[in-house]
Amino acid sequence: MRQLVTLLATLAVAASTYGLDAQERPDFSGKWREKTGQPAAGSGWGTKFTITQRADNLTVERVFYTRYDLQPALKFRYALDGSETKNTVMLGRGVQEFVSTTVWDGHKLAITTTLTFRLSGDERSLTSKTKHVLSLRPPAMPTQSPTLVLETIRDAPLGGSESTTRTEYAKY
Repeated sequence: MRQLVTLLATLAVAASTYGLDAQERPDFSGKWREKTGQPAAGSGWGTKFTITQRADNLTVERVFYTRYDLQPALKFRYALDGSETKNTVMLGRGVQEFVSTTVWDGHKLAITTTLTFRLSGDERSLTSKTKHVLSLRPPAMPTQSPTLVLETIRDAPLGGSESTTRTEYAKY
């Protein structure tokens, strides 16, 4: 009986330590690396990135270019109150504007981003929508860090069915 009480107390402390308490939203802040060490299969955030979370926003920063490209890291800021956020990036088609909104679903944060772009040599444009759902899985041991689980759902702007990938990241 005493061991059961000790185990339950340890689990309660671990859950509250990592922002998984029923009253608090998780804090996704940290430097994250894809667990397998291989390129993340479709997350769109690469193998390494940094998240900075404040009360009103979340910022994701990652290196996209090589150091020889002399380009800064990409930074995307998202308002955590559900309001629309616009991030602009200079990419192959010129300046691209990513329009995003966030929604909290319990301990998960869903970031839905829309990108509208022109087809080359055409007046038509396509709209692509990507949804990133972030959650933290508690560690197996209290001395370990939680795992960031990133589920990415992409629509199919040219038809077909949407695709979903799930990538796990560890703090480093």
